[in-house]
Amino acid sequence: MEKALSLVVFIIFSIMLASVENKVNANTCIEGIGNCQQCDVRCKARHGPAAKGACDSKFQLCTCNYPCGQGPSPPQPKKCYGGAGICSDRCGAQCCNQNCAQKYNQGSGFCDSIGNTSLCKCQYNC
Repeated sequence: MEKALSLVVFIIFSIMLASVENKVNANTCIEGIGNCQQCDVRCKARHGPAAKGACDSKFQLCTCNYPCGQGPSPPQPKKCYGGAGICSDRCGAQCCNQNCAQKYNQGSGFCDSIGNTSLCKCQYNC
């Protein structure tokens, strides 16, 4: 009788442990992110500091484990460059920046000297 009771307690404990483990695992997502080069660093960059990258030594593939709901970071917008004329005493850095903001969507500008000429260069999201 005592053996049976110990077995029942062991089974109940095992079930409880398994259900707790499954709840923890249910919140972990896995993504393959290519080769093992800087595996953990790339994993953290993609899914945040709670993510952990692990390299499979047999296949040399990186697996990223991260909390579900924290998908890949949104891609950074591509930067494009243009111009807005010449910088001068009349239109310096602040004027250049304003011209770029008006000319390009989310544009910003700076004066850049090339030889004896100072050009207004603009950077904006493509």
